[in-house]
Amino acid sequence: MTQYAPSLPRPLRLGGLLLAGMLVALGCQSDSDSPTATSASPEAGTRLNGPAPAESGQPHLHAGEDGTVWMSWVEPVGEDRHALRYATLDDTSWAAPRTAARGGDWFVNWADVPSLRPLPSGRLAAQYLRSIGPDPLAYAVQITQTDGAGTWRSAVRPHDDGTATEHGFVSLLPWPDDRLLAVWLDGRTMAGRDGHGGEMTLRGGVLDATGTVEQRALLDDRTCECCPTTAVRTKGEALVAYRDRSADEVRNIRLVRFDGQSWSDPAVLHDDGWRIEGCPVNGPALAAAGDRVAAVWLGEGRVAVSWLGTSADGAPALRVRTIATDGASRPAVPMATLASASRGVGMPRLVRSGPHLYAAWTHPEEGVQVGRLRTNALR
Repeated sequence: MTQYAPSLPRPLRLGGLLLAGMLVALGCQSDSDSPTATSASPEAGTRLNGPAPAESGQPHLHAGEDGTVWMSWVEPVGEDRHALRYATLDDTSWAAPRTAARGGDWFVNWADVPSLRPLPSGRLAAQYLRSIGPDPLAYAVQITQTDGAGTWRSAVRPHDDGTATEHGFVSLLPWPDDRLLAVWLDGRTMAGRDGHGGEMTLRGGVLDATGTVEQRALLDDRTCECCPTTAVRTKGEALVAYRDRSADEVRNIRLVRFDGQSWSDPAVLHDDGWRIEGCPVNGPALAAAGDRVAAVWLGEGRVAVSWLGTSADGAPALRVRTIATDGASRPAVPMATLASASRGVGMPRLVRSGPHLYAAWTHPEEGVQVGRLRTNALR
């Protein structure tokens, strides 16, 4: 099989916490802040009033092709029950939140986050995690889709192994013929092992509109146990990136490609040679524009990288910097100030829509927070 050989220079470092990736087109557009929004500070962008309650967490963002920003999150709904909620953003106003799924046996944590994707037909798809055994790390992927009338169908599991092991870190992509491509980490070979013994695997499958799963495949038989996956479409194909794990604990980022019929062999994005005997909970992010693909951010010859850092006064902040494909970089800009720069903020998410970047993260006391920054602030 043909391996994917990236043609762009490596614009990121894999040893730190990677937050998210999306295309950025740094054009000449400008905007004025809405009077309904509150400013965190003149340099830190704008804090938006969000639709999620204080008890919420695990936010995920997606920018649709029409520019609509979708946000999903998890919130408690009664004792030991949770719901996956979502809303769309119009400038600074959120539509009324809706519920994609709810249940009393969910696996909820800061790193493995549910998500929602709009599909070209107008339907929606979402994924979340459900506990499946006494072991706290035994959980299954649940995927639900709306029907033509907008009603959410019963969730299905894309994996058919039936083992009480870890399954998660899902990436979803719309696929031709109103189908859905799903990729996930699958711990079926870890069954019966103590702790993290055995091998985590990467697997994929294609779901039709009714939830029937076809073309299940093993993509890699040994990966990092708990690092997020990421996927994009380009030229009618899917490209998936993930953190691999060699026999001597080198954990490079690898790529696999799906042409609709078969998967390529895994290819190393870059040989970092990073050896660590433990999962860093730190995965890659991809973005695509036509036939151009980059890790993290790509737009008009530049990439934007975000990370957890500090502002000028030393306060924790979500920071963003643009880097050209030749390695030249611009000064970092605080996207937003944070309560802390720890796992308490979860996995901050970042997308671009029109002249803005939007970010979502978790405040330990105030729940899901949303901020935005003009793209021209990164010039």
